[in-house]
Amino acid sequence: CAVCLGRNPHKTIKCAATRTWDGQYEVFSERIHKGLWTKLGKQICTAWQRDEGCNTPKHDSKHLCSGCGATTHGAQRCSRAQK
Repeated sequence: CAVCLGRNPHKTIKCAATRTWDGQYEVFSERIHKGLWTKLGKQICTAWQRDEGCNTPKHDSKHLCSGCGATTHGAQRCSRAQK
């Protein structure tokens, strides 16, 4: 899940978690109308969160990890994500 970073079965498009899957961190992002947004109101690329990432350079500013905010990886590669 791009919000809680968990791999447990749940409706990830509607995830309303306030903490990561293990309870260690406050979530960095939230779902708003199926979109992915930082808690500060910046839209995040959902494709970037996948293991293969996103190849569209047109919106590089949206290439943030939804789990921690880093620009070097997406949620699937985040160290906070459930393995």
